[in-house]
Amino acid sequence: MAESLGGAAVGESLLCAAVVVLLIVLAGVAEALRRARRRAAELAAENRRWRALAMDRADRVAIVSHELRTPIALISGAAELLLDGTAGALSTTQHGLVDTIDVKASEVLALAADLLTDAKIDAALFQFRATTVDVRRVTTGIVRDLRHLYPNRITLSARGASPRIMGDPDLIRQALTNLITNAARHAGEEARIGVTVRPNEDGVLIIVSDDGTGMSPEQTSELFRRGLAGKSETGNGLGMLITRRIVELHGGRCLVDSAVNVGTTILCSLPRRTPERDELSADPVA
Repeated sequence: MAESLGGAAVGESLLCAAVVVLLIVLAGVAEALRRARRRAAELAAENRRWRALAMDRADRVAIVSHELRTPIALISGAAELLLDGTAGALSTTQHGLVDTIDVKASEVLALAADLLTDAKIDAALFQFRATTVDVRRVTTGIVRDLRHLYPNRITLSARGASPRIMGDPDLIRQALTNLITNAARHAGEEARIGVTVRPNEDGVLIIVSDDGTGMSPEQTSELFRRGLAGKSETGNGLGMLITRRIVELHGGRCLVDSAVNVGTTILCSLPRRTPERDELSADPVA
């Protein structure tokens, strides 16, 4: 009888100990859950705060971009009229000065567009407008326009079937313009720029190469990051960052091969169809 009572007492003690341990564990789990909920709420609030800041930045950039584009477009138009001889013949010096004004005005317009795109990407304000894009036609138009700014320097090779993909035509135009303009601006004044468009099994390849100054491995690794557009420090580097983001939004990628005093080749691939998404929260355009 005593042994039975002793065994029962031991059993009760073990049960009590188990209950205490269980309660301690449950209390720890409850505390961990409370901390997780609190951290989640803090992160959600922080995310809303950053989103609000990003949207405010996008609004401000949109205003500045609009205010910049109108007068700069007028300056560019006036410069083109002067270059066409509408106001009379220009001397060689005058022609060079007006040509510089025209080129720089175009660069400012491109910068305004890049700033607006970058701000909208960060604020997740873009609706991805996917439609059929004839990449050859888009590239041909870009090259034609840029030859006016960089005469006798840009060649285009687009053989085979005209590659078509699903994408946002405005974004693709912006990315390709940045890609070619970056080569023209940073490869050197005498460098020749070759643009190639060709279909592949997955979609289309766009290759932009030059025989200019080239870049070191360190510069190459920084090419698609904010702040460095190429070997020259005359640009802000935003254009190439936007190019990479746009290409990646379409499910593509960009590769760079460069050597100092040899030149640079940038290859961007775009698939026929973009990744499924209704709205782009991290990327482009206007």
